[in-house]
Amino acid sequence: MLQVAFDSAAEAMVIIDAQRRIHWANQASASSLVEGMPIQIVNRDLRDLISRLVPDESAQESPALMDPHVLLPSTSDQGRFVLELADGRRTDHQLVRWKPVELVQASYLLVTWRDLGPEEQALRQQQQFMVDLSHELRTPLAILTGCLKRLSRLDALPERVSRGIRMSCEEVSRINRLLKTLTLATHLEVGNSLPALVEETLLPLLKQWHERLPDDQRHRVHLETHSQHSGSRVFVDVNALHLVLDHLLDIGLRDGPEGPPITVAIDADPQICRVVMTGDGFIAAMGQSTRGRSTDTTELELPLVRQLVEAWKGEVICRQSRTDDDQPCLVVGFTIPWISATGSQAVEEADQINPV
Repeated sequence: MLQVAFDSAAEAMVIIDAQRRIHWANQASASSLVEGMPIQIVNRDLRDLISRLVPDESAQESPALMDPHVLLPSTSDQGRFVLELADGRRTDHQLVRWKPVELVQASYLLVTWRDLGPEEQALRQQQQFMVDLSHELRTPLAILTGCLKRLSRLDALPERVSRGIRMSCEEVSRINRLLKTLTLATHLEVGNSLPALVEETLLPLLKQWHERLPDDQRHRVHLETHSQHSGSRVFVDVNALHLVLDHLLDIGLRDGPEGPPITVAIDADPQICRVVMTGDGFIAAMGQSTRGRSTDTTELELPLVRQLVEAWKGEVICRQSRTDDDQPCLVVGFTIPWISATGSQAVEEADQINPV
């Protein structure tokens, strides 16, 4: 009965061993690979049937499913691939999943694949559109940026003209950041993972971001570097981290008065690491957004920030606080899974975090 149920499933299924030999297959997999019966593919090498898995735009590289010289994956995962079959055929984009199976003290892997559904196909098309749009806009934006920089170097420009050039440079920079964020967010929707999640020490990443800020923004940002958590090591995508910081800073500076600087600090406990920003501008920005009166991009930026942070298993935080002189302020930031002294990854959220 169980075999009948598996054979009636639309999803193709095979179980392979460490040498990539097929030990079991259902009817959908046999139909996909040889247009025949399961008995025709059992005991065959998977590489004799599938020559290559071609990842789509959301994946970094093909998984180690085909090479018998590499250990079988020890954790479950999935990706979107085109299957290049040994007979020369290519499938449409497939959702491929793999999961370890322990049988008789031997390692096996359950591999399944199926056509993408309409919603998944739409997301993939959206991703490709965003990638194409980013490439098309990159050249004209670079030309525009270069022209503005050359104009800014001219002598004896009227103050009104210089101010207009500076504002134009800021807006072009904002468009570039928004394009990068939208592209990465689309990758997350389709791929469900960040493309470059790595282990890094957090403080140097914050310093790198701070040093890259334009002069008119850098002088308004105070980066606390003498924290007891300055050596915290985290799992994060560096590009995504900098984009999140850019957008949060943009929100805090855009709607706030010219006043005290925004403070960026690391706050950590044994479970989680936080990067927090404190400043008057966040009160105005968040207040306008929640009351539906925002006329800028705050309502667009916050969901993108949340999506990027959640992709590295973090959480956006927002809480009321008070400054040293007892003035009300808003603390905005995000959490990052950090690595303890023993090297283990902690992913529990702190009890005091309030999600946005």
